[in-house]
Amino acid sequence: MGRSITREREALSTTSTLTHGATRSADRSGTASGATRIIRPRTGLPGSRAVVGGLLVALAAVTTWWAASGAGRGPDGRYLVATHLVGPGERIEGDDVRMATLDLPESLRPGAFSDPRAVVGSVALGPLEAGELLQAGSIAPAAGSTTTREVSFAVEADWAVAGSLRAGDRIDVFATYEGTGAPTSARVLADATVRRVATTGGDGLGESRNQTITVTVDGTDAAGDLVTAARAATITVLRVTGTEPDRAAEAPPVEPPGGPNTTSTTSAGAPSAGGGG
Repeated sequence: MGRSITREREALSTTSTLTHGATRSADRSGTASGATRIIRPRTGLPGSRAVVGGLLVALAAVTTWWAASGAGRGPDGRYLVATHLVGPGERIEGDDVRMATLDLPESLRPGAFSDPRAVVGSVALGPLEAGELLQAGSIAPAAGSTTTREVSFAVEADWAVAGSLRAGDRIDVFATYEGTGAPTSARVLADATVRRVATTGGDGLGESRNQTITVTVDGTDAAGDLVTAARAATITVLRVTGTEPDRAAEAPPVEPPGGPNTTSTTSAGAPSAGGGG
C-alpha cells in the first residue's frame, strides 16, 4: 500500500516537471518569435510643411541680398545712343541720336552724353552702330569755321603709315618735289583730322595698294596747297595722333624747285613734273 502511494507521488512530480518545462519552453519560443515580428518605422523624407518652410527661408535670404546689393533697381540714367548706323567721318545730326535709359558703370559715365546739343554737329571718328552708346572718344568736334573744306587725296599705302591710318587720326602731309636738282620736301598740311580712308588695289601680284584719304582743312589756301601737292608731287603722310599740335607748321613750306621766290606750292612757280600721289 505504501509503495503504491510513493509511485503515484513520483508520477505526479514527473508530470509536473514536464508540464513546467514545456511551459517555459513555450514562453521562450513565444518571446523569440515575438522579437522577430517587431516592425520598426522607416526613416521618411521631410514632410511637406518642412519643405515649404525651407523654401520660404531661402526666398527670404535671396530677397534680402537682392535689396541690399541694389540688384533690384532698374536703369537710372538716360544717355545718348546712335539711332542708326553713322559712318566714320560723318557729321552727326539731330536725328542720328536718341535718348536711352541705361545702367552704366561708373567708369563709363564721365565719357557719355546726356544732352543732344553736346554732340550734334560733331563728327564720328569711327562707325557708330544702331543703339551704340556715344562716348567722348568716339566723336570729335567739327571745325566751326565757315571756310572749312573737305578734301581727298590719293597716296600709296606704303607711304601712309603702311596703310594703317583710320578715321580720327591726325596727320601731317609732306610733298616731295623732284626737279633738276636734289629732291626737296615741304610740309603742306599739318595736324589735320582724318575723316575717311578708302583702300584700293593690291589684289594683283606686285600691285601696290593705294589709299584715298579725306581730311578737313580750314581755308581755301590750305586746300589749294594740298591739291597742288597731290597733283604735282609724291605724297608722304605722317601720323601725329596724340602729339601736341606743331605751330611751326603755320609757316610757309620750303621753296620747291622750279622758280625763285616761290613760297607756296599754289604759286605759278610750282613744278608740274614729279611723282604722282
